[in-house]
Amino acid sequence: MNHPSGESIWGNINTALEIALNIYVIVATDENGIEREGIMVPKDKAKEVLSDKAISMAEQDGDWLCYGEDIKDVPMYEMLQRRVAACKRMEAKAVEMMEEIRRDGKLRLTDYFGECAPPAQQEKDSTPPVQVRNGIYFVQSGGQDFFAVHEAVADNFMSDMAVAFGTRQGEYLLYDLTTAVVPLFELRQLYEEVSDLIVSEDSLLSTLNTNFKTYVLYYNELIQEEAKIPPVNAPASLFLQKQLDRSANEPEHTDFEENVAKESHDHSEESEDFGYEP
Repeated sequence: MNHPSGESIWGNINTALEIALNIYVIVATDENGIEREGIMVPKDKAKEVLSDKAISMAEQDGDWLCYGEDIKDVPMYEMLQRRVAACKRMEAKAVEMMEEIRRDGKLRLTDYFGECAPPAQQEKDSTPPVQVRNGIYFVQSGGQDFFAVHEAVADNFMSDMAVAFGTRQGEYLLYDLTTAVVPLFELRQLYEEVSDLIVSEDSLLSTLNTNFKTYVLYYNELIQEEAKIPPVNAPASLFLQKQLDRSANEPEHTDFEENVAKESHDHSEESEDFGYEP
C-alpha cells in the first residue's frame, strides 16, 4: 500500500497526487461519471502527519483515511501548518548559524568586501562624516544627524525589514536618530564599535517596543524565547549620546519635547502599517 489506486469511496481513482509525505489528493469518477475530489492518508502513517482531531473526522476505507470535498481542507490546513513551522525552524537555524559565523570572526567586512567608501558630504558647511567603523558612519544633512549604513553591510548583516526603514542615498542607507534604533539593535550584536554607541540599552528596547511594534513582532517570531525583545519601561529615543546631548540643551517643556513626541508617534504609525505580517 504505497499509493492509492483502484476503487475508492468516491469511485474509481483516476489521479492520485502526493502533495506531502503520505498525503494524497485524489480525483475519482463515480458510477454516474461525475468526478469527485478528496484526500487520502494511509492509516498507519496518519499519526505522523495529522492531529487526533483531524484523524477522528475522516471516513475510513480499508487501510485509508478519506476526506471528502466538504472536509478536505482539514488535512490541507494541518499540512500547511507543518510547512510553516518547518520554514520558521529552518529560518531560525539559519539566523543562528549566521550569528555564530559572525561572532567567530569568520566573516570580516573589510577582508571580504573591501574598504567601503565614506558617504558623500551633502552640504559644504555640514560636518564631515564621522566613521563608526568600515561602512558605518554618522552624517549630517539639512542640519539633522543621520546614522548611515553602507549597502554591503545592510545586505549581508541586516534583516530586510531593517533595510526597509532606511532612505537610500548613493551606496548608503540613512536613518534618522529614531529609525536608527532598528539597525543599531541588529548591528550592535555584531560590532563592538556599534555596541559602544548605545548609552542606554533600556531606552533602545523601549524605543523598539513603543515605535516599531511590527518589527518587534517580526523579530520575536524568528528567534528563541530567551533572545526575544522584551517589554521595557524606560524613556524612548534616549539610547544615543547625541540624543542625550540634544535633550540636555533644550529648555524644559519646549517645542523639542513636542517634536520628539510627534516624531515618535509618526514612526510608530509608520512601523505598524509597514506591510509585514510575521
